[in-house]
Amino acid sequence: MNTAMTSPTNTVASSVHGRVQLSEDAGSRPSNSLKRQAEGLGPSSESATSSRHQRRRRTVLACDVCRSRRTRCDGRRPRCSFCLQQDSQCIYRPAAAPAPSKLELEISTIRESLDHITHLLSNRAEKLHAPSVLEAASEAVPPEQEATPDFPFMTLRTRSMMDIIGVDKDLADFLVNLERADISRLAPSRGSGLLVLQYQRAVNALAAFSERIHTWYPILHPGFSDQFFQSITGSFHNSTDSCLVLLVAAIGSLAESGSVMAALEARPDAPYIESALAMLPTVLLECSLRSLQCLVLFSVYYCCLVKPCQAHDYALMASFKAQNLLKSQLYVDNAEKLELVRRAFWATLLIESELGIQFDLAESGIWKLDSHIPLPDSHETWSIATTASPVLPTSPESVNSVGTSSDEMRSYFLAEIAMRRMLHRCTISISTTSDGHFIYAPIVAAELELQLEQWHAVLPEHLRFDRQPDSDDRIESAAAGFLQAQYYSCKASIYWPAVYQAVESSEADSDLLPYCRKFFDSYVNFMVSATSTVQRCLPNLWTLYASIFIISMAALKAANTPCLRSTMPSQVTQCFELASETFQIIGGVSPSLSALKEILNERVSTRHTG
Repeated sequence: MNTAMTSPTNTVASSVHGRVQLSEDAGSRPSNSLKRQAEGLGPSSESATSSRHQRRRRTVLACDVCRSRRTRCDGRRPRCSFCLQQDSQCIYRPAAAPAPSKLELEISTIRESLDHITHLLSNRAEKLHAPSVLEAASEAVPPEQEATPDFPFMTLRTRSMMDIIGVDKDLADFLVNLERADISRLAPSRGSGLLVLQYQRAVNALAAFSERIHTWYPILHPGFSDQFFQSITGSFHNSTDSCLVLLVAAIGSLAESGSVMAALEARPDAPYIESALAMLPTVLLECSLRSLQCLVLFSVYYCCLVKPCQAHDYALMASFKAQNLLKSQLYVDNAEKLELVRRAFWATLLIESELGIQFDLAESGIWKLDSHIPLPDSHETWSIATTASPVLPTSPESVNSVGTSSDEMRSYFLAEIAMRRMLHRCTISISTTSDGHFIYAPIVAAELELQLEQWHAVLPEHLRFDRQPDSDDRIESAAAGFLQAQYYSCKASIYWPAVYQAVESSEADSDLLPYCRKFFDSYVNFMVSATSTVQRCLPNLWTLYASIFIISMAALKAANTPCLRSTMPSQVTQCFELASETFQIIGGVSPSLSALKEILNERVSTRHTG
């Protein structure tokens, strides 16, 4: 923004200044004619000849000898005629700089003002985007990949990481192409397309959406239940309101199935999503809160369908619409709707960044606004009502028996936003040697751990998880289990540079080994929490599996490094088997996950037989 604003003006100023300087080099100040042209006046016809004569006369400069003798100097170089005849040393003093003209003063003032404004804007932008000391104390994949592009971050998109674990460097691109080519589940066809809606199934889908989906992305307005019941008992028009209800029913029907395998085989979402897709042109054309909510739910739907690329596509569309709505201040006088726009913004940011970490996909620039958009506040959040709907004579028991309180939804949403900010804005625990090698930085690691522990300390009781998970203890809350998996994923990332240093150098001293042991411990805890939660985190299913793959592959590399075997606890081998078994559950629901499953199974079996 600064460049676009200042460059054209600076160019003009520099151009004018260049012409003025050229005149000065010729030995005179800008003429009255030049001043008048710059001021928008015509050339002065009076005494043009005298002006030229004045310029010619001022170009002659007397040497020191002629000036001391007070005689006329012809100004010849390198020696004037008199000095040449007298064989004297002829010295010309530099001409004194002429006083600046009015035009030059004005140009100078303009340039100084522009420089000052640019400086202020640059400082303001740096302050807005610069992390605090605490915010800088965690791992940030996107910024660090820019700063240290060769470091093998534990992500599929990092080519150097793929090289370390011994797979094709273009694996991420290959997986994206697999996902793009598979369109079999994107728009299922079920006959005439006439929507025949069964009341009980729709209500059950609403209940499942409230319990298993809306907790992750609480973007619906408090009165949505009434809107839903009115729609399913009436008729669906081509509108964003109808599309929103259909998307909730489609996503809820997938969530109700219990497992993604059962859902993808039965496809209970088919009639709802077909009708919702038919209304997509209206959603795209309309710039409103409802259209934004629809785009977010389209993205969530494809997350639940385990289609990460399509989910990311809709997240990009939602991001642009959210940014436009916020910048236009369309709802500045409506606090409730403005809060819902902001929640949709944060939901979009979470989805886009979660998928973008693994795949090198297009970015919407949504992170540029994260410091400007207030976090979700205390406004009411929709949840299933515990009383009968006023629209219906009765409300099914399945609706009344589930639901998550608004406080629980908001607290998880804030916790996840805080986690995502930590992952985005921080440094990784490395330093660089003079010859360009990456080495583990324990001091930075300690700061990262401190940030993570402070995040855990402020979690509310219902989201607080045990930092020593037991495979026999199942966390009741899927949201808490997902946060626990993220916590240990961060822990593993903090200690991974120590492992990488040992792998690269084939040696680890007594200072490095304890941190390598911490990496193995973090991997074990991550696998316990991730595998116990993965089937209950439908919107995050693909990203959890991708994390299981990449962290397990890193641990396999570490386990096969001779100097690290003494630090590896016995549970690590069990976790390799657990990772392989977890991928068997997902089966063929995703071509990219199927490819990752084959790679992981081959590595685990090779290590076992070897």
